[in-house]
Amino acid sequence: MAPSASVFKSGFQPQDNKLPMESVLPDAEQLLLFLRKLKEVFDLCDEDSDGYIRVEHFINLGSQFGQGDEVKKLAKCLDPNAQGRINFKHFCHGVLAIKGRNERHGQPSPTSTSCFCRCSQLNPSVTSDLSTRSSASLNEEQFEDYGEGEDTRTNGYSDLGSSVPSSAGQSPRKTRHLYNNEMMDVYCSQCCKKVNLLNDLEARLKNLKANSPNRKISSTAFGRSLLHTSNFSSSNGSTEDLFRDSIDSCDIDITEKVSYLEKKVAELENDTLMNGDLKSKLKQENTQLVHRVHELEEQLKDQEAQAEQNTEEEQRRHREAYSKMERDKNTELELLHNRVQQLEEENGDISVNMCRLKSQTEKLDEEKQRMTDKLEDTSLRLKDELDLYRKMMDKLRQNRHEFQKEREAMQELIEDLRRELEHLQLFKLETEKPGHGRSSSSGLTEFNAKTREMELEHEVKRLKQENLKLREQNDDLNGQILSLSLYEAKNLFATQTKAQSLAAEIDNASRDDLMEALKEQEEINFRLRQYMDKIILSILDHNPSILEIKTN
Repeated sequence: MAPSASVFKSGFQPQDNKLPMESVLPDAEQLLLFLRKLKEVFDLCDEDSDGYIRVEHFINLGSQFGQGDEVKKLAKCLDPNAQGRINFKHFCHGVLAIKGRNERHGQPSPTSTSCFCRCSQLNPSVTSDLSTRSSASLNEEQFEDYGEGEDTRTNGYSDLGSSVPSSAGQSPRKTRHLYNNEMMDVYCSQCCKKVNLLNDLEARLKNLKANSPNRKISSTAFGRSLLHTSNFSSSNGSTEDLFRDSIDSCDIDITEKVSYLEKKVAELENDTLMNGDLKSKLKQENTQLVHRVHELEEQLKDQEAQAEQNTEEEQRRHREAYSKMERDKNTELELLHNRVQQLEEENGDISVNMCRLKSQTEKLDEEKQRMTDKLEDTSLRLKDELDLYRKMMDKLRQNRHEFQKEREAMQELIEDLRRELEHLQLFKLETEKPGHGRSSSSGLTEFNAKTREMELEHEVKRLKQENLKLREQNDDLNGQILSLSLYEAKNLFATQTKAQSLAAEIDNASRDDLMEALKEQEEINFRLRQYMDKIILSILDHNPSILEIKTN
């Protein structure tokens, strides 16, 4: 933007109201300042920072500082196509158009000026931020202008400094070049009129040169022609009138105009020298930038080569890793295939074993049924044996009672026999020796009685001891029989309960469980047989008559 502004200042700055240049373009600094203000207002209204202002947000924001109808009219003017958003270019077009209309009607633009003044009264931090953003954008545009349009601008300055006719001939092209700049994209209808005027002047000059190629116009005559062209631009005069006026009006105020044109040429030469220095400086900076670009390109090439090498290395590693993974996958697939075959073989074996175990299960079911029947028979036999045992115990108690009675009867019989024996001995002695023998017989009788009494006492003691031993043996046998009976009865009841639980669980049992249960049942039956044998032997030892079959 800065070179363009210098062009405006040097080539189109108004110095006198009589010059035709005064209405071509506005003052560059005023235009730049006005654009900066518009940029600040636009950035303030751009809430999303995407280069567009939403019309709704613009109306809401403007309603806080102005009247709603004016804000809506301004928004409608800024967005005539009703797109719902406004970019910076349309924003500047609308504001300049409104300002141009107001100036033609003789009144200032209240909306744009008041809007900016009110917006500038916002938070200082926001204003400073907007200024920073606008200055940054302007700096970027200046850098792009220096890099792109350097030769064109310099050539324009040199053309301006060479001569007044060439400057006048090149002014439309410079104007079009400046209009190609981003800042000059925004212009009003008056600017268009000025451009048309310059194009008309250029056409007249070309026509003048074509009609009189051998005649040269002096600087004084050319200045006078420019003056008359600007004064009579509204009338469509011919090129011959311009040339005739340039010859006829040589005596009218030439000195003042020539001095002014010489002064203007001197200023243009100074600007050209300054622009030459700027051009050399820019060339030097451009050379440095070119070297820097070359260095960066070399670094970029090196980095690209390094990146390509790294990429090739990564691809090689990835290929190796992929091949390794492929080998591992093939190995794993082979192992899984072998495992599947092994599992299929095991499944076949399991199927065969299932058939075999099914047949064995059927056999075990039959054997279980036989064992169940046998267990029921054994239980019935055990019940009969228990009944027989109870009967034998009752008979044993009865026999003991009878034995005790017989024993007491035998004891009484022994006493009676002893007394009878003593009586018979005394009777015998009395019969053998009737006289003398009474004393001796009495003594003998007493001696024999004492002897017999002693023998009988010994016999009684012996019998008592034997009786006591028999009682003790009987009690021991009764205790043993009772304990054995209780123990075996408990075992039998437990066996019966276990047999019942075995019968209940035999359906869900395996072969090993069934074999163990069968062995256990066989052991129980063996113990029952031993128990019955012991009972029978005990009966045979103590009272075998119990086992005798008596018939009535």
